[in-house]
Amino acid sequence: MGVKVVEFYAKALHILVGWQYELNRYISTTIRSLSDDSSLSTSLLVLGIAFTYGLIHAVGPGHGKALVALYFTSNKSDYKKAFKMGYMISVIHAISALIFTFGIFFILKTMFRQNFNELSDIAMQISAVMIILVGVYLIYEAYSGRKHKEKREKRSSKSEIAVAFSAGVVPCPGVMTIVLFCIALGQYTLGILAAVAMSIGMGLTISLAGIFSIALNKKAGSFLDDKGYILEILGASLVFILGLFLLLATLNVKMPN
Repeated sequence: MGVKVVEFYAKALHILVGWQYELNRYISTTIRSLSDDSSLSTSLLVLGIAFTYGLIHAVGPGHGKALVALYFTSNKSDYKKAFKMGYMISVIHAISALIFTFGIFFILKTMFRQNFNELSDIAMQISAVMIILVGVYLIYEAYSGRKHKEKREKRSSKSEIAVAFSAGVVPCPGVMTIVLFCIALGQYTLGILAAVAMSIGMGLTISLAGIFSIALNKKAGSFLDDKGYILEILGASLVFILGLFLLLATLNVKMPN
């Protein structure tokens, strides 16, 4: 049973990584087209893609789902609190990404006097490296979390705000990628709105993770305690691979057939 669940999760994450990669390419192409077509419909299309990207992106590892699941399986709660927790995490996640992204961009703009397209390429490379680093961090967290289960159990006793902050304080690489595209092309307002749209999508997914955790029976809960770290390491590895693919794409490295 456990092996089948792990295999299913691996296949699902592989598909999700592919979807994210294609959505990333599509949204970058759409944002670039804004220089020729700045119509409302194009901007709404970008926001719609950002929302969808947020939904799918948050299904992958990270984004506080593991912490939310641990919190709600360790503390009695209701579905309303799950929604509240999910959106608190997504808002903090998006705000930290916005601050970090604008900081990176304006530092690059100050240090290098290049046009928007060149800055966009550099920013995308930095974003890809950030995704790789996040993947490495998630692998480390999943591995160390197995050895320090007691610490994770203590974290579940924190207040909702503390849990939301600790889960969302790490900048979201997905938000960073989209916002960097927008501000590199001078679309600052659209970049912020895209971050909001993506955070709404992420919040919904994280909230559903909380609701699912509340509804888990004891048997499922014991399985997650025993096998959860395997799923976390597997998913974190796919985040690393996604970042590597994005980096190779920005460097125009041809992938083998």
